[in-house]
Amino acid sequence: MTEWELRRTALIIPPRGRAVLCCWAAIPGLLAAPFVFWQNLSAGVVFCLLWAALVAVVYQRACSYAAALGAETLTVYSGIVFPLRRAVRRRAVTGLFRLRTPLLRLAGVSVVVITAPGTRLILPAVPAEQAAALTHALAEEIR
Repeated sequence: MTEWELRRTALIIPPRGRAVLCCWAAIPGLLAAPFVFWQNLSAGVVFCLLWAALVAVVYQRACSYAAALGAETLTVYSGIVFPLRRAVRRRAVTGLFRLRTPLLRLAGVSVVVITAPGTRLILPAVPAEQAAALTHALAEEIR
């Protein structure tokens, strides 16, 4: 994928990427649930319902997440009730990091961390081909 093709498309989280994010959000709750159930059955049920609501919020937030690469900026849009827009100038990017765990590799996605003065953007579960093109395009600005 070239930089021109990347500029014409928005980076969105695919369904497999959303599933990975929901698994990451569910694992701490699954590990803590036996200890809560050990204390009290009703507390365990309430804990599981609250944790399921948290995972549902993570899923909805992942559905609203999009990033767009422009000629001068990288803009990230997220949020449903309170939409956020964050823009980072491409020339201000000071560091890039692309993370691929075995679960991310299986889903065909990557996590991209972009560092700029005063901010750190985390682009979760971006398709691997688009993540590689994005890091290549932004790395050229660093040099």
